[in-house]
Amino acid sequence: MADSLVIQGNVVKTQPPNMPEGVYNSVTFNNRLDTRVAQALPPLTELVRLGNVWTMRTANASAFDFVAAMPTTLATAILYNGEPAGGKSYVILSMFLTTIVSTAAAGQLGLLAQLLPNAGGSATAPTHSAPTTLLNSNCGRLGYPGNARRAINVTTAFTDYWSVVGQSGGHAAANKGASVYADIAGGLIVPPGGALGMNAIAGTVATGAGIVGCTWAEVQLDMNL
Repeated sequence: MADSLVIQGNVVKTQPPNMPEGVYNSVTFNNRLDTRVAQALPPLTELVRLGNVWTMRTANASAFDFVAAMPTTLATAILYNGEPAGGKSYVILSMFLTTIVSTAAAGQLGLLAQLLPNAGGSATAPTHSAPTTLLNSNCGRLGYPGNARRAINVTTAFTDYWSVVGQSGGHAAANKGASVYADIAGGLIVPPGGALGMNAIAGTVATGAGIVGCTWAEVQLDMNL
């Protein structure tokens, strides 16, 4: 008869510690000398907790027209970084697009983005338009202390520099709520004096049908520009 296998272990609290500043704690390793680390919270929780994550979107009353062609110089919405040189950068976390009225069969919907400046130039600061571009904190912070400027229908983008960041398809007629969500995950960074342009392309022209928006974190970065 084979010997019984006995497994022993230590019971540890499942509640993560809430340690004050200045307290040292030991780091443990496994038998391969890998540092033992367990992420206790979802990836963006700490970034949002710091209070510098924000979301903007075009207001329903400022919905834009879907166009069945790639845009040229028009950004239906723009996020401009008004920080001085050496100031905070805007790390884009996500972008989104949705239809808010009934439309003809849209077929495909594509969410487009363009980062300005381009080729060493500087983006043109738009006239800030708070009523047409709504903003909120992602942790319930009251008031916006930053330098972001937001506007709609800005014609300072570059023709042929639009990138597709998200798409969906197969939308039938009267398809209110057809949406695109793009997890950018920091793949776009708007430096001081730069801007993020947003737009869309659809299979069918539709008037006042779409709103776009984005979520970003304002962080101090040493940009290699």
